[in-house]
Amino acid sequence: MTPSRKVVTAAEMQSIEQRWFDSGEITLEGMMDKVGRAIADWVLADLGPDAGGKNVLALVGKGNNGGDALVAGKYLLKAGVRASAAVVLSRAGDDPPMDQFVEAGGTVVEVFEASTEHKLSNLCDKSDLILDGVFGFSISRPIEEPISSVFAEAKSSGKRIIAIDLPSGADPDTGEFDPKGLSADVCLSVGLTKLGPAIRFGDPAYGDEMTVLDVGIPSRLSDHIKREVNTTELAHTLLPDRDLTAHKGDFGRALLIAGSNTYVGAASLAAQACVRSGVGLVALATPTSVFQALSGDIPEATYIPLEEDVNGVLPGPAFDQLQQRIPMVDSVLIGVGVGLSYGARELLSRLTSTPHLWDNCTVILDADGLTLASQLSGWWEVFDGHLVITPHPGEMSRLLGISVEEVETDRLTAVQTAAERFNCVAVLKGATTLIASPDGRLRINMMPNHGLARGGTGDVLAGLITGLAAKSDAFDAASLGVSLHSLSAQYARKDLTPYAMTASDLVSHLHMAFRALASKA
Repeated sequence: MTPSRKVVTAAEMQSIEQRWFDSGEITLEGMMDKVGRAIADWVLADLGPDAGGKNVLALVGKGNNGGDALVAGKYLLKAGVRASAAVVLSRAGDDPPMDQFVEAGGTVVEVFEASTEHKLSNLCDKSDLILDGVFGFSISRPIEEPISSVFAEAKSSGKRIIAIDLPSGADPDTGEFDPKGLSADVCLSVGLTKLGPAIRFGDPAYGDEMTVLDVGIPSRLSDHIKREVNTTELAHTLLPDRDLTAHKGDFGRALLIAGSNTYVGAASLAAQACVRSGVGLVALATPTSVFQALSGDIPEATYIPLEEDVNGVLPGPAFDQLQQRIPMVDSVLIGVGVGLSYGARELLSRLTSTPHLWDNCTVILDADGLTLASQLSGWWEVFDGHLVITPHPGEMSRLLGISVEEVETDRLTAVQTAAERFNCVAVLKGATTLIASPDGRLRINMMPNHGLARGGTGDVLAGLITGLAAKSDAFDAASLGVSLHSLSAQYARKDLTPYAMTASDLVSHLHMAFRALASKA
């Protein structure tokens, strides 16, 4: 059974667990046993074939998170691991998980008893791995002494720290992390992915691995949740079908309105990515000077040279040309590298105030197009929901009229607000990219890669989504495009290092990303 990749808040997880208990299918004790066994199995696999004889230290709190750590310790002891428990927060007198741990031969240290306080450093030093079972969902105030000293001791040991559900000090819903908390190397998410760690994945507090432990929670209990991880397994299901007898028209027609004499490369990158998306036909509408520079570089594309002068594109003639072509295509990208000239702004103003022009296509708005749109009122209404926006935090701040800091502090609210306000699919780019639809669905792409932090990578993503949107639902096209973009970046990073990889390398590695997704059948 593959664990669900639905993403839940703390309250939703507690409700799901309670409904499971109420069904009579499982008890709290039974679930804790499942969780503890799953944690132990993961730890044993991580320690390797010589796990027997190694040392594991569990930092134990007073709640169910601590109970999970103790049950895991019991199963580790039965497998030959030397397990110890350091009780950080005093537990209730009637404590079956603790009793079972002791009966299995575990060593228990009450951290704040004067006679045993010095033992914590010894236990940390001797351990091969530390389990964090202190707070879980229960943290409600800043971490203070003496608990902060315990966490500092664990961190200074240099041992791998494995968080049960989420690191102690992390908010389960926002992902904000107390600087005095216990950052993790790995997060073991129990049953379902938790929202806070998911949207903050890539932050040092959460380490570089998040694994969902399958504890048998019935899928019916989370079917109503509209949030999910944008996994490669999901992306595989979103790949468009391709009939062996199809012709190029069956795979859609894409139009890119992109480029200016300053940003020739942006138009090129977007067009190359679009060509590689699987779309049947690609047309690039770009100023004449850009056409002259690029026409031989992308032979698969056709071109629509737009009239220009020294100040940029001429909006009147350009609009007349585009008005004839837009009804003939399935998707249109607007904004990549168009610049912020008066002509570009006026052209966008005309395009966004012409009824019925967009009735039969999906529009992707990116880069300069987003900045120009933020200067217009009601610009989104003409698209009637057939719209994808792909802002970075700076562009999102301009669209919403808030600061970049406000966007970054609450990325989830920002992307959901944009999706609802502009009746669109909103893709908020970042280490963890968020994809929101106006009906409340959310996909979280958890593939951070600092090799993408360079010019042109967003142009590649915009072109890729445009090609996919020619024959796919906008939300699915955006989700698949983000997944392919991330996979391509992983391959480029592996081949070239994050220092040397470029936006062009994303295009050249796209075939590997498609192959990886197709092979998941």
